[in-house]
Amino acid sequence: MVELWDWTLGPGDRHEREAHALGTQELVHVLEGAMTFEVGEQSLVLEAGDAAVFPGDVPQVYANAGDELARFSLTVFEPGVGATPRSEAEGG
Repeated sequence: MVELWDWTLGPGDRHEREAHALGTQELVHVLEGAMTFEVGEQSLVLEAGDAAVFPGDVPQVYANAGDELARFSLTVFEPGVGATPRSEAEGG
């Protein structure tokens, strides 16, 4: 399964996420402002134009520590989810 998100966080906003299934990968691209991403025990700050790939199978925090609106895109690739062929899923 692949998800594509368009996120906006205001100044001081913070979003905590639980870990996804084992093997999940995430790609973030900051479009406006700056964002702090806490992934497991690591923390990285990305500014507009920056992108990063990180594991999605660990707890995460997305935070806007700045004083302006931050916007980023997030792509989540979760292998094995939704992988059942349509004919099997429908019972035929």
